[in-house]
Amino acid sequence: MGRFICLSSSLFIIFVACLRGLSLVNCKNNITRPLPTQINRDLYHSSGTLIREIKGLVHRHPDKLRMQTFRTGNKGYKAEISVVTYSRSSKEVDERSKFRILLSFGQHGRELITTELSVRILSILTEEQSVPGMDPISLDTTLDKLVIKVVPIENFNGRKLVEAGDLCERRNGRGVDLNRNWSVDWGKKEKDYDPYEENPGVAPFSEPETQIMRKLSTSFDPHIWINVHSGMEALFMPYDHQNTTPEGLLPQRMRVMLEDLNHLHCHDRCMIGSGGGSVGYLAHGTATDYMYDVVKVPMAFTFEIYGDGAAPSKDCFKMFNPVDLTTFNV
Repeated sequence: MGRFICLSSSLFIIFVACLRGLSLVNCKNNITRPLPTQINRDLYHSSGTLIREIKGLVHRHPDKLRMQTFRTGNKGYKAEISVVTYSRSSKEVDERSKFRILLSFGQHGRELITTELSVRILSILTEEQSVPGMDPISLDTTLDKLVIKVVPIENFNGRKLVEAGDLCERRNGRGVDLNRNWSVDWGKKEKDYDPYEENPGVAPFSEPETQIMRKLSTSFDPHIWINVHSGMEALFMPYDHQNTTPEGLLPQRMRVMLEDLNHLHCHDRCMIGSGGGSVGYLAHGTATDYMYDVVKVPMAFTFEIYGDGAAPSKDCFKMFNPVDLTTFNV
């Protein structure tokens, strides 16, 4: 247990370092806009460009990165997910012998800022970007013990819809919310259920994307899962479908880690605790609850890394993503 906690704490330090430059910011801006904010193409990669940049990183650092693309489909709908594995070895190592971390970005199409963070993390892991203020020897020692799998864009089809102009789209290419399509408490609808926002699909794992992610998570068997989103400033642990957190020593440790991260990086601004108990509504069929309850990931989290609470409700891009260079680089 002591080694597990130590490595978990080290991961959080690394994650905080990677977040520098993509800070959790609730930007207050009362300027009204006649039209919804459009994607700033000078700040944001297109999905295709982002994947090409990541492929470039993999090509330049074969001793640290390898990349796989998984494809599946049903009923005429197809999906693919690219997965980048970081390990400090020129060969595929026995992943079971190391501390395993699974990071997912872009589960909701409109949250472009999360996918930008995935590129930043991979750039830091390959030392193409530096980590100010971190002891390189300590960082090297920690990274030697880790295998990290990064999903840069979980919802590629939904992202394409956003890039085509549907800036409020969070669902996949056939209208299903991928973060309601997992099996834990699937299909339950609250009084304020919005089918546009929360369509859970026709059955648990009806969607190719969640099928791929389920297979990835069960085969990799991570020690830590982090599902990265935007829309607010928050650091969540299970549960999303209940307004309580799990009981026991490890959930207590998870809570302490979130409190430390909140103090260190959010300056005590972030909501912390269970997703269901913090945001004012319950979410059913989420990835993080499945990771914790079914895959038995010891530490499962959802991080919300940015939100503009002052943005008009119809200005989705501004609500979920920084729209200017200064805020983007805070």
